[in-house]
Amino acid sequence: NTNAAGFALLLLYMLLSGSLVDVISTAVVDPRLFLYLICIGLGLSTAVLAYTKLINASGSVVTVAVSTLRKCTTVLLSYLLFPKPLLQIHVFSGMLVLIGVMVGTFCKHN
Repeated sequence: NTNAAGFALLLLYMLLSGSLVDVISTAVVDPRLFLYLICIGLGLSTAVLAYTKLINASGSVVTVAVSTLRKCTTVLLSYLLFPKPLLQIHVFSGMLVLIGVMVGTFCKHN
């Protein structure tokens, strides 16, 4: 399992670098850190589970399309909620992503 290997390597790195002791001492001073870490872990675990179920139910092409469209929606919402200049390169790259998703979906159905 990739997640288990990543956890083991990160834990080993934190042990060797001494940053694990810093995290534990900080969490002892402010126990909310444990709550934040648990919430983040549960959220990420739920996301991985949902992504895996989507792959099993719909296939990898649909999953990549949904994931890409979700990211595009997030970027679009960031422009709406936090106004910033929208340049031509942004529109052009967004259109390229949309065309890529459409081509991938079209090729899967044919």
